Amino acid sequence: MGRLLMLKPNYEAEMSVIGSIMMEPKTAMPLSAMRLKADDFKTPELRTLYETCLQLFKSGRPIDTVTVVSIVGDEYKPTIVSAAETAPHTSHVSAYIDAVKKRSQKIAAYNKAMQFVTDIEDESLPIEQCRSGAAEVVNCFNENEQQEAVTAEQGYMDFIDRMEHPKPHLQTGYGQLDRFMYIDKGDFIVIGGRPSAGKTAFTLQIMLHMAEEHKVGYFSLETSPQKVFDRLVSNYDWTSFSKIKHADLDDDDWTNITQRYDTFHKLGFEIVPAAGWTVDKIKSYSEIRQYEIVFIDYLTLIRSQGKDDTERTTHISEDLHTFAQQDETTIIALSQLNRGGANGNADMTSLRQSGQIEQDADGIILIQYNDKTPDVREIKIAKNKEGLIGKIHASFDGDHQRFVLEDSERAE
Repeated sequence: MGRLLMLKPNYEAEMSVIGSIMMEPKTAMPLSAMRLKADDFKTPELRTLYETCLQLFKSGRPIDTVTVVSIVGDEYKPTIVSAAETAPHTSHVSAYIDAVKKRSQKIAAYNKAMQFVTDIEDESLPIEQCRSGAAEVVNCFNENEQQEAVTAEQGYMDFIDRMEHPKPHLQTGYGQLDRFMYIDKGDFIVIGGRPSAGKTAFTLQIMLHMAEEHKVGYFSLETSPQKVFDRLVSNYDWTSFSKIKHADLDDDDWTNITQRYDTFHKLGFEIVPAAGWTVDKIKSYSEIRQYEIVFIDYLTLIRSQGKDDTERTTHISEDLHTFAQQDETTIIALSQLNRGGANGNADMTSLRQSGQIEQDADGIILIQYNDKTPDVREIKIAKNKEGLIGKIHASFDGDHQRFVLEDSERAE
């Protein structure tokens, strides 16, 4: 492998930031402190100057040439003078800060990538560690920047703007459900039900709809991609699931399947076989693939540390909630119900090892049914931070893996 050229610091941008701070410290320093760390300056003498200015700012002391030189020494005075001359306009300090930050991120990614290449040449390195190293490279560009506080005036004007130019929430494709729940990026939604309630079919139908406009990852921890695609084709093409499982498709079925391929292959989803995966592995893979929405089938099958199932589920729930918040990724996870939820009166406490899930989830949907009426379902919205709770009647067409939501019984 040939030697790659080292990325160089953006010297001009770094000088412009220092110059702006020295000329307009009351404006430039607060903006810089919110976005830049001393390590973002890759030129040693400029890093020293910025670190000094940052310390003065945090201690409430004045930032000027005399004060700074008294700390760093006279040898830095020519650099300060030159920096002041370099900054064309102090009003452009945000652009200079942005340039320094971007170059810092690229250099960090470059260095981690070079380390990753070195590490991966070690044949004894576990694949899990290889994935983690690849994710670290991507994470160099995902740094969560500090957000500015919002004044009463700004918040009110922003509210008016959002009302006049509404941003659509994520749609599930189920009209009744979308009228109750307002799902946004960063939400953690849990869908529960006992075996054979149709949880996987319910979420696959949602995924097909969301994948029309978003990039979606469906992590299957117990079902093979082939079996998942059997269900997807049945739902999307209105093809008998029984005929698919028996490989007994007739000419009409094949004609329909062929025609539907033109739209199906454009959907932005991927089925990820994830048996034995941890939350960290799911998170790393999602960041690399840049998923906007992540489905997890099932939550309790994720591998985690803990002395018992309750402690492991607690860690999984906390980690998924953090993943959703930090990456602004919408997570929709499936969960089984305990035996107490099998009598048709399930609530949030019916989720297996539910304590932490109840706390972390932004929304909880429970799918209920009675063995005597196998095609009838009740979709219960048990928790909804941003909307109503209630029940929606639904029917389940098992031979086409499709749900149809009907009228709502009540909403609270």
